[in-house]
Amino acid sequence: MLPSPVVHLLPDSDLRCFVVPGAFSPAKCAELLESAVKVGFQGAGTHYPTYYRNNERLVVDDEQLAEQLFAAIRPVLPLELPADEPAAAPWYLRMLNSRLRFCRYAAGQYFHRHLDGVHHQSATVQSRLTFMIYLNDAREFSGGRTLFYRTKDDPTVWAEYQPARGDLIVFDHRIWHEGEQLGSGEKFVLRSDILYETAPAHQPADAEPFAPGHLGYIWQVVPFGTAVVSAGRDKVIKVWDRNGQLQQQLHGHQNSVLSLCPLSATILLSGSRDTTIKVWEQQRGALALVRTLTIHAATVLAVVALTDNLFASSAADKTIKVSDVYGNVQHTLTGHTDWVWQVTPLPHGRLLSSSEDGTLRLWDWHQGLALGIISRNQPPVHALLFEPTQRLLISGDCAGCIEVRQASADYAHWTLQQRFTAHRGIVRTLAWLGNGRLASGGEDSKVKIWQLSSGHCEQEMHHNDFVQALSWVPASSQLFSASYDGKLRVWKLA
Repeated sequence: MLPSPVVHLLPDSDLRCFVVPGAFSPAKCAELLESAVKVGFQGAGTHYPTYYRNNERLVVDDEQLAEQLFAAIRPVLPLELPADEPAAAPWYLRMLNSRLRFCRYAAGQYFHRHLDGVHHQSATVQSRLTFMIYLNDAREFSGGRTLFYRTKDDPTVWAEYQPARGDLIVFDHRIWHEGEQLGSGEKFVLRSDILYETAPAHQPADAEPFAPGHLGYIWQVVPFGTAVVSAGRDKVIKVWDRNGQLQQQLHGHQNSVLSLCPLSATILLSGSRDTTIKVWEQQRGALALVRTLTIHAATVLAVVALTDNLFASSAADKTIKVSDVYGNVQHTLTGHTDWVWQVTPLPHGRLLSSSEDGTLRLWDWHQGLALGIISRNQPPVHALLFEPTQRLLISGDCAGCIEVRQASADYAHWTLQQRFTAHRGIVRTLAWLGNGRLASGGEDSKVKIWQLSSGHCEQEMHHNDFVQALSWVPASSQLFSASYDGKLRVWKLA
């Protein structure tokens, strides 16, 4: 039984955000916490970068416990949520996600400002509200408030809540929030998602190309032969023709697919948060899974081709691997001290990498040697691009800036030529269009076309969420973009 009335934290907003003080007894909190402590928490660094969060967590799949918790809180939950669009059906209360996440925060740990990702059980069942129980009392720690903001960039706290043992907080996934850094002590929470169901959306006969996209974030889009391949948080790799008609769906990964790499005319590689790289081969006109490689100990972030048989991969385990399609590791490149976001090949057996540690590093992948650091102590670079004709290295960083460096003829020296602000938030992707033009995508949900020599933005297109990947196909003059909004777009440039 819920003993206390609901306290609304944002009474003037249409977004739901409320607390039920004392929703769970101290004994129940102790029971939940004891079960978590017995199993043990682990750092989140294998799945989340340190700029985002550095607390510890424990993931438990428990349908019975989820049903018990849902039964206890159901009386305070909205039975219906409004439709996303005027012609769509409303959402009806369904269940609590059985994937439960216990979180532990110690002194110095935090979960910086973010939106909670939508959990898609299917095309019609998905999470809409965050569910969180505070398992211990704020008297046991300092800091650790739950803070809410109107937007990603607004410095003003919209609402805040100081945790107390047994309190339940429920809020809309669309609200920006953070777990404030702890000053001392320990803080424990149990988090999950409240799922709602809607009627299937009607797909008209003349549906737009690449519909309906993916369920949740799309992480990557690349050309492969005459096709376009995309992958995302729904663990699915989709193969489309250039007109946006779905040709094939590839299943096999157990978590988000973050990277795709055409290795040859017949082989496609995919890297995932499940720590594996999968090898797909064209057989009788369709891609088939032929091999699963486990060469990294954490999330695979990038995979790039070196030859028709060799590739380089980077990961959250801070390493770069040079391997063949059979999983034989030729070299392991070490030196970075945090996630290695990107790797890009250069002429003469060189390889360049960017990391959350704020460095750009140069390697000889033939011999497995570190050749030096070309930039350090800068905002981490999430997007890398090399233009060979002019020997230009173009990078996009987490401060929203694009930098252009030119290499000497022997690639030993790099000169910073240009730096300009391109996006509000992280620059997540870059694509070279030729003729001195560059495309970029960022966390401001925009695709921008630049004349690089002047830093002038020629054209601007929009998604409804972060733009995660771009791919340019010169033969058809098509620019493909992939977004957190689950949509693939194709643009004809001005």
